[in-house]
Amino acid sequence: MKKKIIASLIIFMICLTTVYAMSNSFTFDSSKLSFVKNSKESEIVNSFDNSYHLETTIKDDNTEIKETIKSLTKKTTYLLFGGFDNQKETEEEFYKRYHEWDNLIYRPEVDENDTTSYDYLYSVVAGFLIQIFNQAQELDLNYKTYGDIRVTINDDKVIGTIILPYVKYKEENKDNPFEYDYITGDFVMHYYFRNLNGEWKLFYAYGSDSENLEDYYQYSFKSEVKNKMGIVPSYQSNLSSVYNFDKINKLSQNDINKIYESNKNKIVFLNSYYNNYVVGSANGFFINNGLVVTTWSYLEECLIKSQYINIKGLNNKVYELEGIVIVNPETDIAVLKVKNNNGFVNIGEHKVLNVEDPIVTINSNTGVGLLTQTGIVISNNEYLETSIPLIKENEGSPLFNTYGDVIGMNTSKLVNSSMSIAINSSVLKEIQNKFKNIKYDDIKTISFEELKEKYYYGKNNEEVVKNSIPNKYWDEFSNIGNVKDSIKLEIVKASYKDNIVSLRYKNNINNYVSSMQLSSTFRDNLIKQNYKEVINSKTKAIYENGKYKVIIMEEFDYLIVVMVKL
Repeated sequence: MKKKIIASLIIFMICLTTVYAMSNSFTFDSSKLSFVKNSKESEIVNSFDNSYHLETTIKDDNTEIKETIKSLTKKTTYLLFGGFDNQKETEEEFYKRYHEWDNLIYRPEVDENDTTSYDYLYSVVAGFLIQIFNQAQELDLNYKTYGDIRVTINDDKVIGTIILPYVKYKEENKDNPFEYDYITGDFVMHYYFRNLNGEWKLFYAYGSDSENLEDYYQYSFKSEVKNKMGIVPSYQSNLSSVYNFDKINKLSQNDINKIYESNKNKIVFLNSYYNNYVVGSANGFFINNGLVVTTWSYLEECLIKSQYINIKGLNNKVYELEGIVIVNPETDIAVLKVKNNNGFVNIGEHKVLNVEDPIVTINSNTGVGLLTQTGIVISNNEYLETSIPLIKENEGSPLFNTYGDVIGMNTSKLVNSSMSIAINSSVLKEIQNKFKNIKYDDIKTISFEELKEKYYYGKNNEEVVKNSIPNKYWDEFSNIGNVKDSIKLEIVKASYKDNIVSLRYKNNINNYVSSMQLSSTFRDNLIKQNYKEVINSKTKAIYENGKYKVIIMEEFDYLIVVMVKL
């Protein structure tokens, strides 16, 4: 059934190909990049040299509209899929939801003889939106919370994009069409709204799930070759029905090679460690002599969860971190000072880019090698929205125009999606200009340890890790869901007794995301290892495979994992 709904969604897009002029430019909502100016962040920013502070800001004059659309996006998702956890509905409640969905759809009055008008096409799409509703019910999609919601505005067209994290839905069994399998993963919905006479109407929608991107990401991982250029073809997905990819398809391999060769030694891979385990990864690049730029999101995550950062480039060249030069939470920028510099990138002008212009990014998923990915510009306003799908580890990687100039830096604000967001080159240009006439030795820094000690090291960090698991048992139990690598939290207690392993993790970022959400990779791994999900609630989950039982619980600021050998 999933295939049917995806197919219908593609049809929507084909119907609207002539509706959306290829020159349309959609402004992506980047409110999550403009962090709340709380006292901690203000103190951190003010702790750096005043002359280093960045003046480039994020302008957003559409706050009221965006808040309205965020609420409408939640409501539309409820109308389409029902409430959390497949809550039981009466027949009356179901039909009320159906009628609200039906009333939300844009249905213009049309001249049946004029089949080329926009309104005629919208009227056709209205019929497909009803089919989407019916097929969405067949999916039996079970979601537990609303994830990230973003709003894109262009004139009278507004797009609400919502991520439904770790959903479960039905898929027709490949071997037996009369049976169903349950699939788990993230699901993304895009709703297109228009305000008509003071009332918001839905006139377009499409969705995608993480499974649609799985082959692409697997291919990218396999393409990452040690010390060589990996190539990942342009991912066009459903977007090819709305946008023209001719320009990127005409970009020659020689053009891509030139961009890679001139920038390969200016890109770095960052790993953060806790107790010799990697707890976070990102990309970065040299923006000046000895200065690497990456995202503040990654750096803050490091300050919260890790003890130190390792930075390396191609051929495993290691760059020693000397300190932090400046951070700007508002624009999601962090500048690091490192030793053993190897040149820096050219910053180009992002404003000259048009929708559908080709762009290239060079990044690394694992730090083994470098990948080139290509795509097109989807929007170019305060932020660059592109058609390049990225994973979280790709944040901080440079985005290039066809001349090999950096016109943006990728963020982690929209990952595992058919689109991604980059900070535009304006703020990058300000950084490069600010430090181009300052000698390396004169650049002032604050050490990573000092920032962590002053702002992110609290009493909770003083808990002593108590590990009483003998190695022979840990070798066995650690393979369950690859628990030692898939839960990126600080472990404060590990014990073993009578075929039972108990792990207690401290969630130091509980204000941002729940402990159960942070265990999603571990739970995904259990499913892949053929564990059966017995219970899955907001605070507790149980999995079994006949040999082991795994219990995952959330308790205050802790995640508790108990593994029992049956």
